[in-house]
Amino acid sequence: MNKTQTLKACELFGDLSVSEHAKFAAVAREQTFNRGDVLFNEGDRAGSIIIVVEGQCKAMKYTSEGMELIVEMFGKCDIMGVISVFSNTPYSYNAIALTKVSALIIRKEDFITLITNNKESAVKVLNYLGKRIRSLQEKVQDFFSDKVEQRIAKLLVKLTGKMGKEIPFTRQDIAAMVGTSIETAIRVTSRFREAGILKSSRGKLLIINMEKLGVMAEGPPIKF
Repeated sequence: MNKTQTLKACELFGDLSVSEHAKFAAVAREQTFNRGDVLFNEGDRAGSIIIVVEGQCKAMKYTSEGMELIVEMFGKCDIMGVISVFSNTPYSYNAIALTKVSALIIRKEDFITLITNNKESAVKVLNYLGKRIRSLQEKVQDFFSDKVEQRIAKLLVKLTGKMGKEIPFTRQDIAAMVGTSIETAIRVTSRFREAGILKSSRGKLLIINMEKLGVMAEGPPIKF
């Protein structure tokens, strides 16, 4: 793995100078996780940030009723734990590998030292944190203001942008990502299938009409 090239491809590190890339690469440790491995648990001390090089991870929490809620999906060049590391708080979710995952891990102490000693790096981190916080705010707003059909459509649009039109998730996964019951997710995706928006097979969804899906994500439910 070329750690410097990997870091250059990530939003947080992309615009840094060659020398800064080299400094972050020097303290980054390579690690591989298998499907189902726990990268860290909610409440653990945030001792490092984890940069996904290849593979997919989910960030999940459990509700008071024991229901799994997937709060974020992480793929290539996404970074886990940066908010907790920067705010000196425990990890706020459980991070679990959905596939085999290759990652770069940077210890909290090294990360803080590097951004403290370089204004350019510090500004990049602040901008990145601002985008992450804004994204979380938008998710909360969508949860309370959008109907479940629109929430699922928005999720599918986002996942398609990250993974392509074949989405390797079950309807139970979709339910956990939008905070609804599996019965509701099955009903909505079945309606999407009848409308010619997607096809479903065991363990995956195939988006076949992005235009219709985009309409659903942007406004009130379309008539089927």
